[in-house]
Amino acid sequence: MSGGPSRTTARHSVSRGFLAVAVAAGILSVAIPLRAEEEKGVTAANAVRSSPARVRLFDVPLMDQDGRNVRFVRDAVGGRIVVVDTFFTKCGLICPILGAIFADLQKMLGDLLDREVRLVSITVDPATDIPPRLKEYAAQWEARPGWYFLTGEKQNVDHVLEGLGLYSADFTEHPSAFLVGDVREGKWTRLYGFATPEQLMGHVKELLAQRKGNPPGKDGQGRK
Repeated sequence: MSGGPSRTTARHSVSRGFLAVAVAAGILSVAIPLRAEEEKGVTAANAVRSSPARVRLFDVPLMDQDGRNVRFVRDAVGGRIVVVDTFFTKCGLICPILGAIFADLQKMLGDLLDREVRLVSITVDPATDIPPRLKEYAAQWEARPGWYFLTGEKQNVDHVLEGLGLYSADFTEHPSAFLVGDVREGKWTRLYGFATPEQLMGHVKELLAQRKGNPPGKDGQGRK
């Protein structure tokens, strides 16, 4: 079809247009009606809060956007540094902002993506977000290898989210939050609000620098 925007144009429109206005200006200051799933976690960019986090990683079976069966720890995150967010494909406002942030972070990572760092987006609505929907959603952000979109049986997805501290009983009220962590070293930071790609990249670089002074031991888990 002709006459419509290209996928690349559409992604940059969200990433550089909507994200810049909605986040940098602070969408709380704009009087617009929000659905339930759009209200929780909507904050101005300067209201981002970060703190050390304790997480539990459960190696349960899930599925990625290509329909492959993956174990959460062994296959999806491995021993890498990871940045995690949550979403659902029918989300109207919060999730597109999070997706745009990850899309810009993906660009910043360059060849670090998949080799040393992974982006992991976990749906909070696995009943709806089956792999074909995730595949289409991932294409909107031009996701490259190393950016995983995960779904699966609800009990398994919920178990993973509970361990990460990202579970909400009502998935439409999932918070806008990111986790940045070094799986090998067990160091995690949770950021609430719309952290910028630069903020997330700063945490990633810090973890990468720390790794240089702590090479993996024989078990691959690093010195303690």
